[in-house]
Amino acid sequence: MSYRTSVRGLFDALASSRTVTGEIEAADVDLGGQVFHFEGPISFEVTLTNAGTGIVAQGTATANVVTPCSRCLCDARLTVEAEIDGFYVLPGHDADLPEEQEAELIAEDHSIDLEPAILADVVVELPFAPLHDEACKGICPVCGKDRNLEPCACGQEAPASPFAALQGLKMEEDDEA
Repeated sequence: MSYRTSVRGLFDALASSRTVTGEIEAADVDLGGQVFHFEGPISFEVTLTNAGTGIVAQGTATANVVTPCSRCLCDARLTVEAEIDGFYVLPGHDADLPEEQEAELIAEDHSIDLEPAILADVVVELPFAPLHDEACKGICPVCGKDRNLEPCACGQEAPASPFAALQGLKMEEDDEA
């Protein structure tokens, strides 16, 4: 898929700009075993500006995703908002850019594809450990009950810290220095 838009008129004057709004469909994203399913399209609003050396794309995108909660595995429905940044140059003008500058090429028909920048910036905003609720109690590691639905009778205590053995150690005065 792609979301191509023309930038032809933007080259007429420095700092000329226009705003593009739209929606793109996104496939499921798997980040280290955590699968994020997009519920509907990603909506975006991006302003394209002639920066002299190329076209700068800046804006926002919003997506609704569903993924398993990291604690209890029920569906976590999240709204992800991302800042969109992209830079596009005409073929042959990319040699003048600093080495660390990332840029996409403008097509021969003076169009750019906004989809890769939008998808990349939305994926970066997906949470590392998504929760359906900040107060989620999770699943009991002993009996497997969802502690959000019912308390378990396991009476499991928090696992001992790996540093618990050091608790009884006392330093002598000479060792403190």
